[in-house]
Amino acid sequence: MSAETLVDTHTHVVSADLARYPLQPQPFGVDWYRTDPVDVDGLLGAASGAGVERVVLVQAQGAYGYDCRYVLDAVAGHTDRCVAVVSIDMDGPDPVTSLRALAAHPATGGVRLFGVSGIEPTWLADPDRLVVWQTAQELGLTVVATVFDRHLAPLRWTLERVPQLPVALDHCGFPDIGGGPLLPNAGPLLALADLPNVRLKVSSYLLEQAERLGDPASLVDRLVAVFGGDRLLWGSDYPQTHDRTYSELVALARHSVRKQPATVRAAVLGANAARLWRDHRG
Repeated sequence: MSAETLVDTHTHVVSADLARYPLQPQPFGVDWYRTDPVDVDGLLGAASGAGVERVVLVQAQGAYGYDCRYVLDAVAGHTDRCVAVVSIDMDGPDPVTSLRALAAHPATGGVRLFGVSGIEPTWLADPDRLVVWQTAQELGLTVVATVFDRHLAPLRWTLERVPQLPVALDHCGFPDIGGGPLLPNAGPLLALADLPNVRLKVSSYLLEQAERLGDPASLVDRLVAVFGGDRLLWGSDYPQTHDRTYSELVALARHSVRKQPATVRAAVLGANAARLWRDHRG
């Protein structure tokens, strides 16, 4: 992989075909999927224009809930550039069966476990739900955990029991960065640094917060110092984050890693993600 290859690990797509893929709006977040929707062709066009080679399509939870048909169909037409992260209901009656069914689709490279819907995710440290994580490990998937920083301590219980399972934290687990670049208020996140299976998605959501405080490179520098450059993944969060053009979000990412050595810049912007999702089906 060249130093210029970019892989965006956090994108969403919404179809314009509402008859085939009806919206199933969820009672949380904002309705970006109504005001600023982008389908897979629009996303890939924007990515190409910004020099991004590959994208990870994460199930648009707010738009579709657990109906993963569009994200899978979107990847199926662009397998050379996309991989899907589907989503299952951890509070449902049989999440393991749901996971196996979705994992059977060749587009699936990961599963999103969503814990920020307003209902506290009691499944984070639940022995009865550990089998879901073990099944993901068995299937060679990456788990994308969407949880708040207050959930990271119970999440550790599970992470310690599936040490071979790669787990990426959406938006770094929403840490409190208001105290500055050394992250003095982000203890729950920093406490996970000793677990080698943990990856951090350094998203535009966080980089924009850091930019409002000063230089977003300070946040990246701190995360690299604690976790290492080989465990950070860049993600645009586009089009949920849409206050800038896609190219401007890419520029923000480049600006935020500029103080790191070239090898680390390349790793965070693409190489780590390419390695994580390469040959994900074995």
